[in-house]
Amino acid sequence: MKLTALKEYHLGSRLGQVRSVPVRLADRPEDAVLFVYSSQPNIDPWPEIFDFPRDTLKMALFSESGMLLWERDLGTGVIPGVWFTPFISFDLDGDGTDEIWFVNNLNPHLPFSLNSRVLERIDPRSGKTTGQWAWPDNTIDDTMSHSYRFYITGGYVHGTPVLVTAQGTYRKMYLQSHDTELNKRWDIVIEEDGSARASHLCPVLDFNDDGVDELFWGERLISLKDGHQLFCGDEGLYRGHSDIVLPFVDPQTHKKYIYTCREDCEQEGQPRVITYDENGRRVWTAVDSIGHMHNGWLANIGPEYRKVAMAMRITRVVIDNAIRDIEPEDFYFDAVTGEALESPLPFKGSEYMPVDFNGDNRHEFYAISGESAGWVRGADGAYLAYLGGEQVRSGKLLCHDGEQMMLFYPQEGTVRIWGDAEAHDVPAFAKRYEGPYHSLMQHFMGTGYNHINSHVSCGM
Repeated sequence: MKLTALKEYHLGSRLGQVRSVPVRLADRPEDAVLFVYSSQPNIDPWPEIFDFPRDTLKMALFSESGMLLWERDLGTGVIPGVWFTPFISFDLDGDGTDEIWFVNNLNPHLPFSLNSRVLERIDPRSGKTTGQWAWPDNTIDDTMSHSYRFYITGGYVHGTPVLVTAQGTYRKMYLQSHDTELNKRWDIVIEEDGSARASHLCPVLDFNDDGVDELFWGERLISLKDGHQLFCGDEGLYRGHSDIVLPFVDPQTHKKYIYTCREDCEQEGQPRVITYDENGRRVWTAVDSIGHMHNGWLANIGPEYRKVAMAMRITRVVIDNAIRDIEPEDFYFDAVTGEALESPLPFKGSEYMPVDFNGDNRHEFYAISGESAGWVRGADGAYLAYLGGEQVRSGKLLCHDGEQMMLFYPQEGTVRIWGDAEAHDVPAFAKRYEGPYHSLMQHFMGTGYNHINSHVSCGM
């Protein structure tokens, strides 16, 4: 394995946060990469961890080869946080070029105003705004943590693109679908009725192979055709939300499953880790009803390519008047059967992100935290390369064998895409990338926690 910086982009300032999506350009010789960034680390609407902005949020579009095409400062009205300002790239009008869609605030003096927020469209070829539509103020009377959790995504209904906007995660939730002219296709409200809430990452794919994409909104599956609910896992039993919702396929039987790790709402008798089948029925459960399952992933490990599921439980306490996460505990399972496993890795899995750099259909692991942060290690524990940096997104980022990882370097103001110069895609690896799922999800890495959970690609 020869890990190499395949691409490099200079953003020109100290970096505290970076999100990125690919952008297709129909009339240019190469596609582009959008960066949304700030020297300010991500700001969350939860009051216990909210921080006053010390910098604005910027946009910059680069050609894939690294030439700056345009840049834009979003100003003081835009709070630099993933929930306040989601964005995606998505070709809604079908002209072959991805428009940039994001939640903007038109009043620079009122950063918390819901009335001044809009869904804004940017033409990536010029960087100019080409449309603004009022953002729904559905959550205006709710708590701060709930009011400012905004989401944008999209998908296809028999080949026709559909844009989806949403507000709210923990309580009453609102979702709207829009056609190519930004007319409403459907508008739904999910009441506080004792059923599951949303997730922090929301995959989109045609899960039942009917030609219509579905949105994984927490543990429920919503059709993009008309907004109807195909199912809600544990409906009437579980009323909290899941941090992790990962669809995956058993490579042996080709059956589809949904792996979830639940964050909150500790209900007696309700497990914290659960896997459903393609119809939303329980397949296996694990971990008792106590604990905040904060992280999880799927990875292919070992000579038999065993699909392993990891779940991490944390405990939150107040230290020096601030919320701290302590006592992380990792759990491992056979993803298909639910069999509990002794740690299959000689390191703490929750500190790592699985990435298949060499395309052999077995994952390497990049350390996102801990004493080995910045290192890439094999499943056997071997140290393969030191990359440093902080994660932006991973997966098939370039037309290059294997998967790649995008990292930013705070002091340098630089972003690099790393890949294996000697990578070779084996047939099983290539098969995972045959469908549109992986490519589509890369365009949604600027919304919710999709960017830090880009290992959604490990399952399908």
